[in-house]
Amino acid sequence: MARMIPEVDPEVITNSGERRFYQAAQQLPDSYTICYSYRYKMDENQHYQEMFREVDFVLIHPAMGFLVVEVKQGLATYKNGSWFEYKNNQYIKLSKDPVKQARDGMFAILKQYVKRSGNTRFPLNIRYSLCFPDCTRIEGILPADLDTNGVFLFGDIENPVLMEKKIQNLFRPWPQDNKPAAELLIQKVLSPSFRVFNRLEDEIEQFHLSTQRILTDEQERILLETELDPRKIFLGAAGCGKTFIAIEKAKRLLAEGKTVLVTCFNKNLALYLRQQLPETAQVHNIHDFFLINARKLNPYLEVPDDLEQRSEFFANILPSLAFDYLIDTDIHDRFDAVIVDEGQDFKIEWFDCIEAAMKENGNLFVFADPVQSIFQQDIEEIKKMPVSKQQLTRNLRNTGHINEWLSRYMPGRPLVCQARLGQPVKFISFSDPDEERKLIEKEIGLLVSQGIQLKRIQILSPHVKEKSCLAGRQKLKEWPLIESNADGYGIRFSTIRSFKGLEADIVFLIDIVPNSRVCTDADIYVGSSRARFLLTIFHDVNWDKTGSSCEKESVQIC
Repeated sequence: MARMIPEVDPEVITNSGERRFYQAAQQLPDSYTICYSYRYKMDENQHYQEMFREVDFVLIHPAMGFLVVEVKQGLATYKNGSWFEYKNNQYIKLSKDPVKQARDGMFAILKQYVKRSGNTRFPLNIRYSLCFPDCTRIEGILPADLDTNGVFLFGDIENPVLMEKKIQNLFRPWPQDNKPAAELLIQKVLSPSFRVFNRLEDEIEQFHLSTQRILTDEQERILLETELDPRKIFLGAAGCGKTFIAIEKAKRLLAEGKTVLVTCFNKNLALYLRQQLPETAQVHNIHDFFLINARKLNPYLEVPDDLEQRSEFFANILPSLAFDYLIDTDIHDRFDAVIVDEGQDFKIEWFDCIEAAMKENGNLFVFADPVQSIFQQDIEEIKKMPVSKQQLTRNLRNTGHINEWLSRYMPGRPLVCQARLGQPVKFISFSDPDEERKLIEKEIGLLVSQGIQLKRIQILSPHVKEKSCLAGRQKLKEWPLIESNADGYGIRFSTIRSFKGLEADIVFLIDIVPNSRVCTDADIYVGSSRARFLLTIFHDVNWDKTGSSCEKESVQIC
């Protein structure tokens, strides 16, 4: 394997042509050093934006020299002294000559070698070349300043043997082996000038940009279907964009002048939805919605203090009182549309209230994930509702590695994930709470050292903080520990269940132990799926990560 500078996950390279060449160059023998994305400075007198240039790849070999490679994805042609690329069903003239780009880069590197080494010449050969990774053949006559061996096509980069043969032919005859000169070139000229791609903060930003495009495309497809079907249940696993689609649908309905109720189970999710939507939207978690309407019937209605009584009150008594009020409301006071997120946590009887709150031909859109039914509601009853259903199958939130981890908790076929692989899910074992806390602090320190902002880190536990390994802690070392819905600087903490429906770039899933009634498969799935880019699971040494050993029984309180 060739030595790569910088050594990065090819998935972080957004240009598909450069990504494929990087992967191909990796397969060259270990005598090669491959430098990716070298930036050099042009004439100081030029405009600032024109001062810097970039070489896609530099291949260095101690017995040959160095080769500059300019990569051009897509189809290309050369005619009448100009280069053209094929876009939008036509050939468009390139603003820059790729041969000149490669040649300028080659001489710039040579100039820097002479300047930094003190040697008046480079003792090995120098060459430049082009790579067209999407093209399979050459027709016609190449320009005089481009060697046939200096053009890499699809077949060349798909076969490492052919690729190296072309490189060798390009350099013949070889000068004498001069490893010191090659290393001096790498250390004094090329390596110090390279951008570092594996800074996590930068990787996260790149990930956001790529997933936003995928999310936008999927949103438009699904929203178009809602125009044709005014009542629909969307079923999909965590990460398939249910909440984002619900928000966008609510915005479009509001823009049409319709009255809209957006409701969910989780209070924190309701707060997030309220922040994302115009003030004209009515946004409530379902129990608050019931309570508001029940108190219109009985202004003195109080929530019981006793936990058992409270559970019965919210599950059955309160919805019944709300229904009694809503069923008699004037038709003009009812909603044109109701959007339900977290539908898997709703009792089927609650939908009677929702129907009573809607106009006769109102729109109803329900988003639900059967796997996230941590409150033991019967999702099968919701599936039987007399409206059309659609299965969402694409993961629009998580990296490929996180999606792979989540698949073990999903029945049937896992979600299709088009996002980058990202970082592998990290598992860190502990023997006791003190050790776990120290390990958490260590991992936070590593992230901060890589430029990560604290606001990106979300700690999730099956327990409230007072019962977690962070009990009594206001800080983790020098970093404040704050509630997830709090403003300000710090690392955010929440229970898994309170954070359901939300997401964070980086999630620490802590306090994972076997045989816990509040650490079920569903809880681990919900907590893990909140992580967009990086997931670290802190678990007891006896917890089996290959197949969850947590009990499947669940309770409502946490």
